[in-house]
Amino acid sequence: MTSSTIAPRTNTVALIGFIAAFVVPVAGIILGAYALRQLRAPGNTESGAGLARWALVIGSVLTVVFVVFFMLWATLFFSALSGQPFGR
Repeated sequence: MTSSTIAPRTNTVALIGFIAAFVVPVAGIILGAYALRQLRAPGNTESGAGLARWALVIGSVLTVVFVVFFMLWATLFFSALSGQPFGR
């Protein structure tokens, strides 16, 4: 006789955090941290720690990329408004 094992349920917050990390990176960071906290709770049988960790990583990296992009964009924008060449 074979016994069927049921795969553990994936944490919904971890999955949503992973998806949100690509769209709204700060939300991915928040949801990833919240999901990790839920997954580390005693008695929790859900899976998804990898998704939550990747939500934190991707959200952090994309947040830095967006901040650098915005700073560069703002510098070029205000440089163009002032009529001065960039870098002078």
